Amino acid sequence: MRMGLLLGSLLVVTAAWAQDPSTEPPLDEVVVNGEFPGPGMWKVTRPDDADAHVLWIIGDPWWLPKRLKWKSKDIEATVLASQEILADSGINVTPDEKVGFFRGVTLVPAALKARHNPDEARLADVLPPDVYARWLVQKKLYLGRESGVETWRPLFAADKLRKAAVKDLQIRTSSAVWDVVRPLARQNKIPVTTPLLKFTFKRSELRARIKEFSRESLADLECFKTTVALTEALGNADIEQARARAWATGDLAALSALPELPSPYLPCVMAVMSSEVARDLVPADAADRVLALWIEAAGNSLATNRSTFAVVPFAKLTRSGGYLDALRGKGYLVEAPQ
Repeated sequence: MRMGLLLGSLLVVTAAWAQDPSTEPPLDEVVVNGEFPGPGMWKVTRPDDADAHVLWIIGDPWWLPKRLKWKSKDIEATVLASQEILADSGINVTPDEKVGFFRGVTLVPAALKARHNPDEARLADVLPPDVYARWLVQKKLYLGRESGVETWRPLFAADKLRKAAVKDLQIRTSSAVWDVVRPLARQNKIPVTTPLLKFTFKRSELRARIKEFSRESLADLECFKTTVALTEALGNADIEQARARAWATGDLAALSALPELPSPYLPCVMAVMSSEVARDLVPADAADRVLALWIEAAGNSLATNRSTFAVVPFAKLTRSGGYLDALRGKGYLVEAPQ
């Protein structure tokens, strides 16, 4: 979900100015040997469609090992046969006027202050003891003796921990699917559609908004807990190797048999979205509207194109109430990968 300059910059600036993690040797990375046949695609069609239009959907996982190799022949053929590529929907929040470089630089101190807990509180003060104990274990593994992060809000501390764990465990930070799809779309001039809900805010209010955010308490405990649970899970190399193999071979039965990987995406986004600043900019039903926007775009693509290829996050695709359930609810026929 694109939070725009105001909300997104709080995370981006934090990451850019964070201290380097400990130089202790990294943990064993997740390595998946061999080349696998490639993930499966869901097939979506309209009942009694004489034109036989089809929407192919691939679920894009977030946490794949860098060394995973999978054959993309089927994916490439499907992309090249399609008239449109449909990306995930999201929210775009932008200023009503362009924010120049020098003005952006002057906002850095305010943004950096916004990552700290109000009233100089420490993580030990704002987290339940059991959660803080788990944090200390993960912090030692991935951040070493760094102490400055202890004054950060849980939202920002969680973001720093996740990035450090992903780096140490040699997990991809880019999409394995889009790395294949994007060059094909560019070379063959296949249009890429990204459905967006768009909102604007006044550039003149940006500094005041950041200061307001820095004083506000956030409902970010669930974001923090889920991120700690994620780094704990990613450290289990055997399970993550099995998960990567299952995705790369389209083995849905094997995927469903594995423990569900914690996903901090939604609770962390909601931690920001629940702030007073965000509520002034984005309506409370934005998440529902984003899902509906994608389903509408999928329907339009099915009505217009002989073939459409869609790439969406695997978790959003398959979870209860996610894209597949919503498509079925609209009466579309959904076939799982074979």
